[in-house]
Amino acid sequence: MNTRQVANVLGSVLLIALVVPFVVYAVPGVVGAEYSFVVLSGSMEPTIEPGDVVVVDERAPTAIADGDVITFTRGDAKTPVTHRVVDVRETETGPVFETKGDANDDVDSTPIPAANVIGVVVFTIPYIGYVIRATNSTIGFVLLVAVPLSLLVLTELWALVRHGSETTESNGRVATDSTVSSADAAVTITANDLLLSTGVLALVTPYAVYVALELQTTLTTAVAFASAFSLLAVGGLWLSMRLSAGEGDTASTSAREAEPPEPTTETAHPTADGGTLEEDDR
Repeated sequence: MNTRQVANVLGSVLLIALVVPFVVYAVPGVVGAEYSFVVLSGSMEPTIEPGDVVVVDERAPTAIADGDVITFTRGDAKTPVTHRVVDVRETETGPVFETKGDANDDVDSTPIPAANVIGVVVFTIPYIGYVIRATNSTIGFVLLVAVPLSLLVLTELWALVRHGSETTESNGRVATDSTVSSADAAVTITANDLLLSTGVLALVTPYAVYVALELQTTLTTAVAFASAFSLLAVGGLWLSMRLSAGEGDTASTSAREAEPPEPTTETAHPTADGGTLEEDDR
């Protein structure tokens, strides 16, 4: 593996590592959770900071205990709150939970009935909430989603164009120097490159679709379609390359099998069954 291939692999791995947290936020089901929320205030500092994302799993009220961090709603408010359970009390209508923010001095004034509990926080993802909030603006979405996706697509298209040009030039070149290095015919893009790109797009596309559904703007919808189309295109190219490679191997094998035996001037000796055995095969 040459330096360029190593750089491609490391770059793809880094990109995947950066994208995965956003995929978990957009589709928490990939880690077995049901909800994800961006934390807006510092009432749970230092455990949970503003800008963090909490991933929340549904849990039976009877399974919630002191010390659990839960996400819930208060009354008719739509904005959920994430605080720690400091006491559980049984009532005729079921358990109620006294909660408190880690950074607060006092317990929350209103106990939380079980019906208002969304779930228990299973883990947090630091800082990505700032990025998610930024994507809610048109400028932020263009800079953080549309531009990287466009660059990825353009890079892959440019690599394909270069590969096509080099292949054509290589096929039309007449070899005049027996010392020409095989590096001159190096392939610009490989099936592994396409496979890595397909993986990255497979992670990015769900998030782009999620943002499009949330914002429901022309721009976000266009980006979602673009990322989905890019996923299909790059994935199709990878599959086509794999199939072409398989057909090439089969064709080469068939051609070799169809080649007539080379003429020989060596003497053939009789065998016991009346056949002949060439000297090269003895």
